[in-house]
Formats: sequence, C-alpha cells, structure tokens
Amino acid sequence: MDKNPSENDKLKAIREQKEQPLLGAFQGAKMWFHEKYLLFETTVNIETDAWGARITLNSIAHPTFTISGRWDMIHFGPDYIGCSMVGWSLYSECPFPEWFEE
Repeated sequence: MDKNPSENDKLKAIREQKEQPLLGAFQGAKMWFHEKYLLFETTVNIETDAWGARITLNSIAHPTFTISGRWDMIHFGPDYIGCSMVGWSLYSECPFPEWFEE
C-alpha cells in the first residue's frame, strides 16, 4: 500500500489511541456479527498492524471468515465495534432479537 508520510503518521496516531482499548475490550469475546441480512453469534480474534485491524469470526452458525477495517474507519464503544463505509458491526448483545422469535 502506497501511503504518504503524513497519512502514515495519522494512522500511527490513531492506532496508538485505539489498539489497546480495542484488544482489551474485545479479544476473544462472544459477539453478534451483523451485516445487512446476516446476523449470527461468533467469537472474535483480533489481529492488528499499522494499517488497521483484522477480526476473524469463529462460529458454529457460519464458516470462519475475516473482516477488516483501517484505523481511521474503525469505531467502537463499550458493547460494539463497527467500521465506517463497510457495513459490518459486532455487538455484545443481539441487535435484533425479534429475528429469532417464533
């Protein structure tokens, strides 16, 4: 990836702010993955580098796959992780429990 020095510095500063809180709060956590009409419970494994985070989703309901986001696009709070302009989100609680009502 070809980036100019100021973009590298920007990503480095954002990584310094986000990396440890993200890993500390969510590494190995059970969460709900949501993207459009796809919703399932999963365990997350987070790997990080200078570009951003790659989150591997392990679930019995869906084959294992990885989602990712650049440091300046990832946002998170106490109970969620999301990525701007991509459309995926992870939640501690099921965001649409009515989908599972009978």
